[in-house]
Amino acid sequence: MSRIGKRPIMLPKGVALTVSNGFFEVKGPKGTIKKPFPSTLGLDVKDGVANVTIKSDARFEEANVFHGTTRALINCAVIGVTDGYKKNLKLEGTGYKAELKGQILNLSLGLSHPVNFELPKGITLKIPPESKGTVIQMECFDKEILGQTVANIQSYRPPEPYKGKGVQIEGQKIRRKAGKAGGKGGK
Repeated sequence: MSRIGKRPIMLPKGVALTVSNGFFEVKGPKGTIKKPFPSTLGLDVKDGVANVTIKSDARFEEANVFHGTTRALINCAVIGVTDGYKKNLKLEGTGYKAELKGQILNLSLGLSHPVNFELPKGITLKIPPESKGTVIQMECFDKEILGQTVANIQSYRPPEPYKGKGVQIEGQKIRRKAGKAGGKGGK
């Protein structure tokens, strides 16, 4: 059995977990998440604790592959519908800024044209006024949607290693390179 799959999942008050028609559904105060649930696994929910189990008639190798992953997906969904997930992006570069108009994020990233990015449903976005449009605070109850949105925004101008310009995730370490003068002992 998977070490991660054996761990119990604590369900806070106000969170409901159900399995039906090959999907698990987690309902909470922030929203509802529905994802596929393998037929080789079972789910036991008792007294606010959920356990993912392997069915006795399932082939062990096939069921064991999904055991830990399914438990992790359910746990992430429970955390998402109770607390939510947050990511901060920082726009690093001369003239780089972001502006929010309704559900459209307008980005100036040093390209020949402005980038208009439509936000998916479930994402709330804030741009603090003191940052002058260089910090984007994103929040969502679904970790997958949030991560994909951050990756899509970052794909327009990924951080580059020489000057550090681009769209960076707060706390992300960028390996910096010295450039041409690095080999000659210059700056």
